[in-house]
This record gives sequence, C-alpha cells and structure tokens, in this order.
Amino acid sequence: MTKKEIYVDRLHCKGCGACEEVAPEAFRLDDSEKVDYLGDDKTSPEKIEMAANLCPTKCIEIIEE
Repeated sequence: MTKKEIYVDRLHCKGCGACEEVAPEAFRLDDSEKVDYLGDDKTSPEKIEMAANLCPTKCIEIIEE
C-alpha cells in the first residue's frame, strides 16, 4: 500500500472552506481563515482527494511516498 502525505500551502490558502465542507474531520479553517490538515485517519482517501481537487488555489497537495 502506498503511503500518502498531505501538504497544505497555507500561504496560498484563500480560506474558502471547500475542503472543510467536504472533509470536516480532516480540514479546518483556523482563526486566520487558513486551512489546517488535522491528520484524520477516518476520512476516506476519496474525500481527501475531492477536497484537494475542489481547492480553487490548489494549495492541498497529496504526495505519494
């Protein structure tokens, strides 16, 4: 099984909340309206990928190791 790392480029995050809406257990906007990845193991890889694809600035990257 391929291990996947999630990288979030907070500098380019616009705080739209699309990722949090799709995968609230995995992504959360902080007080500065920037996304944090919470490292949730319960969220399906499909939802993580959907959140990354919906990001308008493409600041969520899935890195396969």
